[in-house]
Amino acid sequence: MNTYLIYGTDYSLIKREIDNIASGITDVVKYDLSVDKIDELLDDASCISLFGDKKVLIGENALFLTATTNNVNHNLDYLSSYLEDENHDNVVILTVESDKLDERKKIVKTLKKNVTVIKKEVIDEKDLSSFVLSEFKAKGYDIDYKTANYFVNYVGKNVDILISEIRKMIIYKADDKNILLHDINEISCKGFKDNIFDLTDGIMKKDYKKIFECYKDLITVGEEPIKIIALLANQFLLTYQVKLLSSNGKTSKEIAEVLKVHPYRVKLALETDYLISELSDILKKLHDLDFGIKSGNIDKTFGLENFLLHI
Repeated sequence: MNTYLIYGTDYSLIKREIDNIASGITDVVKYDLSVDKIDELLDDASCISLFGDKKVLIGENALFLTATTNNVNHNLDYLSSYLEDENHDNVVILTVESDKLDERKKIVKTLKKNVTVIKKEVIDEKDLSSFVLSEFKAKGYDIDYKTANYFVNYVGKNVDILISEIRKMIIYKADDKNILLHDINEISCKGFKDNIFDLTDGIMKKDYKKIFECYKDLITVGEEPIKIIALLANQFLLTYQVKLLSSNGKTSKEIAEVLKVHPYRVKLALETDYLISELSDILKKLHDLDFGIKSGNIDKTFGLENFLLHI
């Protein structure tokens, strides 16, 4: 079967699945189905290459398969007839960033009956080490669980970055295929932004042990207090904006669209216990701290530590 439907909320996992399916095929064409008609993709998919090579046609943002309103006039009868004909040489991959499909729609039922449907579940944080372990093992590389866990803690918990760092390590260790701790220290990039996220999460939960563990890690790897303050301010500003929009009746999906951020970040922001007034006060303190440091009135290290102590 040469037709696939891949969906889920993490694009990096969708992209990884696309790469696996399209491996070894050089002729790859992408369509944005939030703008382009499915008709164009199917016309292209129905054409045989002059050189006899197989093509991959990727239709991203297949929003017509979800409950999301889409203004593109897709010819779904054409898609249905294409799906019911099994004699296709070219590969068609439809993708949509959504945790569920609209099961009421006839076209969704037709797809489920005639194509390979792959749902990419978001990887839980506790499963990231196992994910790293399986990724290396699948490529024929040796790594134990302890080293995989260190890899996650070192690189960070962003799946997209993890996949990128795994690919880099695979190239680096192509000769002996044995991943050791010193290899990670030698070649991998420290997950600064992820540590900032953990620091912010600790602040949101008022977990002072976590706050100062993360702060110590950031200082140990040589990060500047000014940079930490700026990124903290960005995180708290996002949380403030999310809470404000939510109080005005916006849904999580609408907030993600307005702020142009991943829905998962909106979800985390909404789960915090801070009130809008408290978030506003924190943003003011961070602004005053930044100004005090840059004007020479506050020592940067003392100022940041004092802020963290009294948050």
